[in-house]
Amino acid sequence: MTVRILPATADADAARALLGLLGQLPGAEPAAAVGDSVTLLDTLARAAETGIDELPEVVVVHDSVGPMPALDLVREVALRFPAVGVVLLTADPGSGVLAAAMTAGARGVIGLPLSYDELGTRIEAAASWSAGVRRHLGPQRALPAVAGGTLIAVAGAKGGVGTTVTSVQLALAAHASGRSTALVDLDLQGGDIASYLDVQFRRSVADLADIADVSSRVLHDAMYVHESGPALLLAPADGERGEEVTDRSARLVLNALRQRYEVVIVDCGTQVTSANAVAVETADQAVLVTTPDVVAVRAAKRMIRMWDRLQIRKPQDTVAVVNRYTRGSEIQPTLIARITGTRIAGSVIPAAFRELQAVIDAGRLQDLDARSTVKAGIWALAGELGLISGATLPAPRGGRRQRKAERAERGDKGQVILETLGMTPIILITLILVWQAVLAGYTFTLAGNAADQAARAAAVGDSASDAAARNLPSAWRDSLDVSGPSKANGQVEVTVSIKVPVLFPGAIDFPLKVHGHASTPDEETTP
Repeated sequence: MTVRILPATADADAARALLGLLGQLPGAEPAAAVGDSVTLLDTLARAAETGIDELPEVVVVHDSVGPMPALDLVREVALRFPAVGVVLLTADPGSGVLAAAMTAGARGVIGLPLSYDELGTRIEAAASWSAGVRRHLGPQRALPAVAGGTLIAVAGAKGGVGTTVTSVQLALAAHASGRSTALVDLDLQGGDIASYLDVQFRRSVADLADIADVSSRVLHDAMYVHESGPALLLAPADGERGEEVTDRSARLVLNALRQRYEVVIVDCGTQVTSANAVAVETADQAVLVTTPDVVAVRAAKRMIRMWDRLQIRKPQDTVAVVNRYTRGSEIQPTLIARITGTRIAGSVIPAAFRELQAVIDAGRLQDLDARSTVKAGIWALAGELGLISGATLPAPRGGRRQRKAERAERGDKGQVILETLGMTPIILITLILVWQAVLAGYTFTLAGNAADQAARAAAVGDSASDAAARNLPSAWRDSLDVSGPSKANGQVEVTVSIKVPVLFPGAIDFPLKVHGHASTPDEETTP
């Protein structure tokens, strides 16, 4: 069996030594080493889109790999690509590292310096495990690029561009489409989702910072289910506590949320921290909110370049959305896309602060008018991100002519409703008569069958009444009347009468009786 192996190490000397030994293993097919965690995850994600057969059987992670810590990378690969066996290569193969690696999902740990025998043993074990998983999943089943729900990271180019409003409305849109939704505030020092939704809270994401195993019960205790539907995991009220949330704790929390909710929206604010960098890095889609002015666009360009330099997110993998858009703006979305190198969202959020002012001042952003152009723009963005379907999108408020047409349409709908209500009794009576006719037809069938059973029983000397009633449902059995049996000319004849039941017992008395007649040779007189 050919074993495809993908090494990941930032050390060029270690890569050469590793590839040299891997090339000597029987059946091994090592690929060129990747130098960082971002490239490794991107390579595996592209392969997973096609199917299991395109993924390598084994990934070897050197503890020098970056920027993601090696154990976190092992955990990420194990969660996102369960059909790949992960082996950790470390200079400290002690019991502590071994236990941590196994907990993260590694299939083996290899100590440095490299040993041919140990390398072969660990690679073979990981490849065998991978082959077993693939047989279980099936050869044609494609693997998802992520584990669990959809994670959307929303960041702002600078303060005041509308990051939190966009995040909240995206979460409300996802919940309105029937998907379980969590809204996370990772703007750890200045997060204000609680104010926008008028929430008084005691627990925050900082309370999960020191927990090694973020279970569903732990999440439930730390989160607040808002009256509008989404579950909230809020930033700490005391900004200095934001330092307690590290990249490792943020990764654990986000992974736990993705396992529990179908959609996770993360408000990353406008500052890059280790915690929200994890959200941007691991998100299915990263959204950068900007406004069409020179200062905001320059800030957006700085943010995109910083993400790229830190290997958090590539520009082409980021979606830029324009807030406070007007047709007269000198800076149009296409120009922003060229300046930042990002993909530009087809949906724009119009400049209409008056629609927002009342609900923001009241802390009731969930009460934003369904026909608000701002809400329509953000919910259209949600549809573009795959969070909702077109049927869920609210209709934007139009001009006087459109409102007049809408009133006329509502009048037509009201007339149709009244006409439908007037026809309802006739429709119900028709349905009752049709079902009563069905019952009558079924009674004819039962009567004929009961007569046949009674005649056969009488022909051999058994009770005709018992045979006729044996297979009748209770609604027909009570009205059963058996005439006979009569015997003449070597034949046994039986007549059965059954009353047709009423669809609504006790409402009326249905007088119709159905008769069934059957005859059969008399077996008692047959020589």
